[in-house]
Order: sequence, then C-alpha cells, then structure tokens
Amino acid sequence: MEDQNIYLKPVTVRNIFKFAVPTIAMTVFMSFYTMVDGLFVSNLIGTDALSAINLTAPVIQFVTAVSTMLATGGSAVIMKKMGEQRIREAREDFTFLILVNAAAN
Repeated sequence: MEDQNIYLKPVTVRNIFKFAVPTIAMTVFMSFYTMVDGLFVSNLIGTDALSAINLTAPVIQFVTAVSTMLATGGSAVIMKKMGEQRIREAREDFTFLILVNAAAN
C-alpha cells in the first residue's frame, strides 16, 4: 500500500477527478432524492403537501448551498495550513467554520 500523502501529489486531471467525483455523486443523489420525495408525497399525501414542499425547497437548498460553500472553501484553507505545518491554526479555523455553519443554519 502506498504511504504517500495525497496532498503532496502533483495536481493532475486524474487527481482533481478523485476529489470532484464524490461531490458530483452527492449532488446527483440529492437531486434524485428531491424527485423521489416529490413523487411519493404527491401520490401518497396529495397536492397540498407537494405544494408545501415546493414552497420550502428554495430555503432548504439555500441552507445546503451555504453549508457546501463553507465546507468547500474552509477545507481548502485548512488543508493549505496543514500543508504548511500550521496545525494549530488549521484546528482553530476548523472550529470557527463549524461554529459559523451552526450559526448560519
């Protein structure tokens, strides 16, 4: 088994895809979840419930977008500091991001 830190490897298209594919998969499954949820709600509960879901969906998607933005940008900052061996600062930034995310949501 390879004992090399993945963050020390060169930036190539293949390495970028290793990080991008899980995020893309998450987005696809969240979209499927929304569609399936709409199908079940409309068929089992009714159109009023489906309307309620569609009215609240933008708020939920906004909260998810803010959380994803903080997680993606924050992880880049934290990884940069960890690569520079500034572990204490990286831990402080991680704690700060968790608190900001909790307050924002």
